[in-house]
Amino acid sequence: MLKQYGILFVFLFSSLTTSAQQKNVETQNLLWTRYLLKFKVSEKWTPFFDIEERMYMFPFRQHHLLPGIGANYKLDKHFSLRASMMYFELTLPQDPKANFKEIQKELRPQASINFNYGINERWSFLSRFKIEWRYIKTPDQSEYVFRNYRFRMRMGLKFKINERWSTKVLEEIHFNVGKNIVRNVFDQNRLSAGLNYKFNSNFSIETGYMYWFQQRFTGDDFFSRNIVYFTLRQNLKFY
Repeated sequence: MLKQYGILFVFLFSSLTTSAQQKNVETQNLLWTRYLLKFKVSEKWTPFFDIEERMYMFPFRQHHLLPGIGANYKLDKHFSLRASMMYFELTLPQDPKANFKEIQKELRPQASINFNYGINERWSFLSRFKIEWRYIKTPDQSEYVFRNYRFRMRMGLKFKINERWSTKVLEEIHFNVGKNIVRNVFDQNRLSAGLNYKFNSNFSIETGYMYWFQQRFTGDDFFSRNIVYFTLRQNLKFY
């Protein structure tokens, strides 16, 4: 089954990028920095706070700001459920060289189911299905308006090098669903590879590269983004 899912994701990614080669594609370089704080209050429940800053590089300019809160519930050793609320700011236009800017705001409730399966002592299979409800307030609006749902499907592999070091590869595809979606049902694809270092049971840091391929609402225009990311994770245990 894992092989079949892998073939499906590779096929979708290849088809979408091949199609985009015949369209208008803009390449951008970005830096993402993230801090994730988890509150382990029991074996089952883990509330969390998450904030991420996304910046264009060359020139240096803000792209996104994403603070959020939520909680994770562990069903068993393989499955967990997560609910969260994210506040999202998008700097417009999406051009690092623009001489003006506006802020588009968004409230984004999210729900997901996560699956983690240990293949052996070193390899683990990771997957996640997430649903997002997108309430957007454009610069010319005075209130948030529901725009669409978005379905996110992610899968990948994690390799444990030793007790401190691990690495992983992830592939995630996003789809838009709703009456306002006309030409961009496919929203984006994210392919990433990261390296994680665990200082102790409370702190770890991860860095890596992500290729982010996104279709714009026109259906004919695409962003091709190269991203370097850094994530600091902190765990606070209360039991």
